[in-house]
Amino acid sequence: MMLRKVLQRSTSTRAWTSRFKSTFAVADDGDLFNPFEVQSGCLQPGLPASEFQERRTKLFATMPDNSALITNAAEVKYMTHDIPWEFHQNSNFMYLTGLEEPDAHAVLLKSQGTCSFVLFVRPRDPHSEQWDGARIGLDGAKDKYLADDAFQLTNLSPGMNKLLSGVDKIFVLKPDGGRYSPSFVDATKGFHNKFFAGDFLVEQLRAVKSENELNRMRFAADIGAQGFIDMMKNTRPGMSELALGSTFEGSIKKNGALWNAFPNVVGSGSNAAVIHYLSKRDLLGENDLVLVDSGCEVGGGYVSDITRTWPVGGKLSSGQITMYEFVLDVQKKCLEHLRNMIEAKEPITLNELHDYSVDIMMLRMLDLGVLKNKGGPNSRHAIREFQKYNPTHIGHYLGMDTHDTPHVSRGAPLVPGMVVTIEPGIYLPKNDFDLPEEFRGIGIRIEDDVVITESGIEITTSKVPKGLQAMEALRFE
Repeated sequence: MMLRKVLQRSTSTRAWTSRFKSTFAVADDGDLFNPFEVQSGCLQPGLPASEFQERRTKLFATMPDNSALITNAAEVKYMTHDIPWEFHQNSNFMYLTGLEEPDAHAVLLKSQGTCSFVLFVRPRDPHSEQWDGARIGLDGAKDKYLADDAFQLTNLSPGMNKLLSGVDKIFVLKPDGGRYSPSFVDATKGFHNKFFAGDFLVEQLRAVKSENELNRMRFAADIGAQGFIDMMKNTRPGMSELALGSTFEGSIKKNGALWNAFPNVVGSGSNAAVIHYLSKRDLLGENDLVLVDSGCEVGGGYVSDITRTWPVGGKLSSGQITMYEFVLDVQKKCLEHLRNMIEAKEPITLNELHDYSVDIMMLRMLDLGVLKNKGGPNSRHAIREFQKYNPTHIGHYLGMDTHDTPHVSRGAPLVPGMVVTIEPGIYLPKNDFDLPEEFRGIGIRIEDDVVITESGIEITTSKVPKGLQAMEALRFE
């Protein structure tokens, strides 16, 4: 089989795993397979320039006449005064342009039925490019990125004045961190009274993925899945939580990801009951469960998001087993319910799926004595008590961001092309003496990435085992 067909899916974990022995593996035809390669005609791996053009066309269709939309690239961030962090592009800017340069601005103009796309970019500078790499310049903005016009950043103020004069509405997208650069604020100061929030216009498009986007997300899911399998194989009592998380990071980078999609959560023992536990300073105990929530980002900016909870040494208490099987059963039922609704062409939202999961969980938690039956399962007391141990939602949208398209309501119907996570969990603090003793200090979450299709659902992270015995068996392969 050709290594270039690495995106093809396989039902065999062993066969699939063997295809990721090296990031730059030699293919059958003697060529090198480079997962970061940008193919001819593409602006990002697997994403042709025409796709970005189609996105802008769809966006123009949602904008009123005589309006503009502005999105800003991310800025370079620094660890210290002259040491930069690795650059990560603003997702909305990347979605509309495909450009990874910092400090740029994109303006989409719609006037009297005419639509134009304009870029503001850094000027070419041999000295800066010797230190930091090539810049696209004005010619690259127009020839490669298909801008109708382009300005240098040194002309930001006169350029904005030229483009925005006479425009009735200006939709502005929120930058990373929520703060606009001083240069942008100054360059647009005469138009602030025409500014409107425009994030929803773009996010409603981002929420429904094209087949090219889904392929990038499948790639991220496959790489992330292998990262979890590698962690499970290498879990040992006495290793640090940080070391276990590093196993994931090494695996995903070896297999073609850029970096973690977010700081990974690795919590052993009672640390697993802390939903976003990030310190990772403890050692894995022989009788612990360890919860890992992690994912990876691949070229083009698409991510995966996976959570598994598994035994460190295989010696679990009856309370740990009971709670694990409970959460796993909830996830299976939620996935089945979602599949059935989509297959039947019945509308369903993430909020409705969440309510479905809460009903299942509350009844079982009452049976187990985790919740006290005061006023029945639908009483205010029971709901408050439930939220104490499960304050999270059943899932979120997934795409270029881990918590993708935040302005798209979880009350919106799920449609083909959307990608969501399904992640029930339970978090029982070790010092909560209202809990039965056998359940104290247990935290469990199980999360998969799910594509909504025309005929049902596709679980892109299904290669990662979830059964206790299956996960334990990986340590002995």
